[in-house]
Amino acid sequence: MRICSLLPSATEIVYALGLGDQLVGVSHTCDYPADAGTKPVVSRSVRSVSHLDSQEIDAIIRQARENNNPVHWIDGDLLRELRPDLIITQEICEVCAIDQSSVYATAARFLDYEPEIVVTRPVGLEEIYRNIHIIADAAGVPERAKDLVSELKERARRVVDCIGEVNQRPRVFCIDWLEPLRNTGQWTPELVELAGGEEGLAEKWGKSREITWDEVTAYQPDYLMVMPCAFDMARTETETRKTLYSHPAWESLKAVRQGNVYLFDGLIPSRHGPRVIEVLEGLAEAMHPEKFAGLARPGVFRKAVL
Repeated sequence: MRICSLLPSATEIVYALGLGDQLVGVSHTCDYPADAGTKPVVSRSVRSVSHLDSQEIDAIIRQARENNNPVHWIDGDLLRELRPDLIITQEICEVCAIDQSSVYATAARFLDYEPEIVVTRPVGLEEIYRNIHIIADAAGVPERAKDLVSELKERARRVVDCIGEVNQRPRVFCIDWLEPLRNTGQWTPELVELAGGEEGLAEKWGKSREITWDEVTAYQPDYLMVMPCAFDMARTETETRKTLYSHPAWESLKAVRQGNVYLFDGLIPSRHGPRVIEVLEGLAEAMHPEKFAGLARPGVFRKAVL
């Protein structure tokens, strides 16, 4: 089986299933585990954004949408050379990865055969688990998915059971983007709920949207979880200091005054793969350190220095 993954979460699933040796191509954003960096890169970004801040990146994305221009492209010649049997793509966000229509079009143009194309479209934990099964089935290793999903569900169950009944859930605001300010969507509000909190500014299994500072100040979250999509921890800290700390409303927030601001490695929450459970564990530890001290893997999150 020759597998080509065009999104980071699928790459993480492939490795978690023990199929890293069958992975022949990855996207330009596939960086975990480290071995993924040794694979041929099949997709590219139209423009490098690694040196730009969140506002500049947002402007580029908006312009691309307005002009109906692609954000990413696939190297069809390399795809032909790699000859994958299985290609994994997504139908959630055209900003994060190649959209499925581009994958089908490129495969039809450059390949003289029809590979199996798996399209992932999760909105919650159950869909993430289901996608693991779908990928494992397509790769011919269904039993491995059963073991992996069972392990992930058990870790989630331990968090929920330890929290028990919550009489009053703390108000949480998870930040998906800094400028403009956006909330999180899909599985993240569900993770907050499982971790014993309430994400009152987001819709569980819904889409991310822009949030006004007036909404945030009216909501007065008890906890702020800063997890900008696709920003690593260093970049999250830099952008938070630059964008959030200087905002006039920042000091008026209860979470800031009480020191309940946490920074997450944004490369983890934005991906619908096995590490989503690490986000759940991080949220639980941040809100309930007396119950979960040391639960989350180092590097998943840390308390902000205000």
